[in-house]
Formats: sequence, structure tokens, C-alpha cells
Amino acid sequence: MGSGLYITRFFLPVSAENPAESLANYDGRLAIVFGLVSTFSGVFLILFVLSLRAALPKRDSVLTTAAVVFSIVASIVPVVVNLIVLDARATLAGIYNNSTVTGVDKAAALVSEQVLEAEEEAIFAVYIGAPLAIGLFSGSMWKCKVFPNWLTYLGLAFVTVTGVGLLLVATGVVVPGLGFAYLGLFVLWVLASSAYLYRSDRKTATTDPR
Repeated sequence: MGSGLYITRFFLPVSAENPAESLANYDGRLAIVFGLVSTFSGVFLILFVLSLRAALPKRDSVLTTAAVVFSIVASIVPVVVNLIVLDARATLAGIYNNSTVTGVDKAAALVSEQVLEAEEEAIFAVYIGAPLAIGLFSGSMWKCKVFPNWLTYLGLAFVTVTGVGLLLVATGVVVPGLGFAYLGLFVLWVLASSAYLYRSDRKTATTDPR
């Protein structure tokens, strides 16, 4: 989920805050909520990916294993990075918003905030793991015929929107609504896949002769 939210930022036509505004407007309570949501989302996605892996036939193990690896990396890395950044940003905001510190200390806090933002941008390639994983999972679903075709097409549509969106952003074009379409397809695919897995488990439990 962290990967999806991070990439969505690039598809939304909004202006980003500069380092000074980011520190001046820092809200510790909101940061804690964001950290908790990010952590629980990462745990949920790992459990979801493992359940999805178990539902797919082993003959497609290479394709599915690659999808699992991309998914877990794209789930864990954003959580770890977010927690580190939130802790560091809380310290920097405390320094920047403290009226008793010197101008030199505030300038150092701004430079450190710029470094944090640069580090977030530097690991952008990791966040691409989520669309890649969904694309690989969709390929496995299409090959094994265990999941309905519309779920496969939904995953492929998500990957297509991601690719087109990143190309547009790279050329400096931001399409209104693209970020919401991206996030909507991502959440819909995860929820639909989860519902199908839950329904399949219920059927297995009710038909188990034991």
C-alpha cells in the first residue's frame, strides 16, 4: 500500500511543499497515524501475497515467485523508509520550529530535510515493485485459469495505467484524475483478489470431508 500511495503522488496535479513549509507545517499526530497505517498495510499485504501464492499452481512457480519477491520488497521497504523518515522529520521539525535555536541550526535542519526528500526519491525504483508484482500475478492467474478472467484483466489494466502514467509524468504531463484511477485500480484489485481468496477458503472448508 505504501508503494501505491507513493506512486500516486506523482500522478496528482498538486504542488509539493518546499522543505521550509514541510517542517513548519509538521503535525506529529498525523505522522503517527500515517506510520501506523503504513505499518499495518505492509503486514496485510505480505499476508495477502502469501495467500495468493498458495492459491496459484506450483507449475507457474518461477513467475509467481518473482511476483512474491517484488511484492514483499515493495511492502517492507516503504514501511521501513517511512518510519525512519518520520522519526528524522520529527526531530528536524522540533529544531526548525523552536524559537530559541539559532539561524544556523534552522538552516542545517532545512538542508537535512532536503537530504531526506532526496533519499525518498532515490529509492523510487523499489516502489515500482508493486505494479510489477501485480503484472506477474496477473500473468500467473491467466495461465492457471484458477481466478476469473476479469480479475486478470483488472490487474493488466492497472499495470497499463501505471506505465502510461509514468511516461506522462516523465514528459512533464500530469493528467487530472490519473492518480485516483491508479489508486482505485490498485485497491480494487487487492480487495477483489482478497474476496476471491476468502470465498475459495470458505468453499474448501465447507466441502472438506474431515
